[in-house]
Amino acid sequence: MIGSFQLFTEPKVMSDLAPAVITTSYTPNIYAYELAFNGQLVDYSAAISVVLGLVTIVVAYVVQLTTARRERIL
Repeated sequence: MIGSFQLFTEPKVMSDLAPAVITTSYTPNIYAYELAFNGQLVDYSAAISVVLGLVTIVVAYVVQLTTARRERIL
């Protein structure tokens, strides 16, 4: 799950081969990158990056809690 939030390199490389399939909104990282460097919207891109970081932290915390509960049960 966390790896999907961090996905950037593979879609960025593949976007040259299939631009109709892999658009700028394919992953949040690509969207933030395109806004910052192609759209010159650095402030909006930074806000998206902060929200993405917070979502990643929340998901990681939930996964860690779930795993800890399963280990206590077993």
